[in-house]
Amino acid sequence: MIKIDNVSKFFSTKKALDEVNFSLDVGEVVALIGENGAGKSTLMRIMTGYLPATSGSVTILGYNVEDKRLQALSHVGYVPEISALYGDMLVYNFLEWISDIWQIKEKKKAIIDSAKQMKIIDVLDERIENLSKGYKKRVEIASAILHKPRFLILDEPTDGLDPNQKHDIRIFIKEYAKNKNTVLVSTHVLEDADIADRVLMLSHGKLIKDAKIKEFKKVSKKNNLSEAFRILSLGDKGE
Repeated sequence: MIKIDNVSKFFSTKKALDEVNFSLDVGEVVALIGENGAGKSTLMRIMTGYLPATSGSVTILGYNVEDKRLQALSHVGYVPEISALYGDMLVYNFLEWISDIWQIKEKKKAIIDSAKQMKIIDVLDERIENLSKGYKKRVEIASAILHKPRFLILDEPTDGLDPNQKHDIRIFIKEYAKNKNTVLVSTHVLEDADIADRVLMLSHGKLIKDAKIKEFKKVSKKNNLSEAFRILSLGDKGE
């Protein structure tokens, strides 16, 4: 469904990504983890068309992001770590505006459907600036799923949220993937990674681990995600 083929990225002389290869399948929840500066944000920006790769390619549902940009990105929903909301807008008006950008025909239905999924029906008439951080995150995700993307990318989706909000977001991620979609979650919160089917670990621009969650944990003697991350971060591949 999604294929990353030998993607490298240079910023001047600095190599941010080094020949990264992987593919993502329908119905998968995949966690993208790594230390700060590992290249996670750069990779996501290339996958979503915000940055061009220096070399290599990204293909989404058979469409190359560089050659068939509109066709490829029409299947992508993206929520960056830094908020992309407009505080002075009402929630409904913001979602309506995003719907217009996507040229969604049944606009009202799309808004209500995404609002129900993210449990924000009760704040549709509120100004975004008056919402809590948790509700703002829900609005961001609702805006990203209005066009029903087959590939959803979430960057730090539970950062700063309370335990109940984190639980709701994680449940949503699992349910969204069940509908023949693919979800990529970039996170420093290993509890978020623990809901994934698979883990991709970047370090210094290289993909150093691509494994099912159970196999990833086996790097640790304790069969523990945090311990496996620590071992791999230190460059010790374990037993």
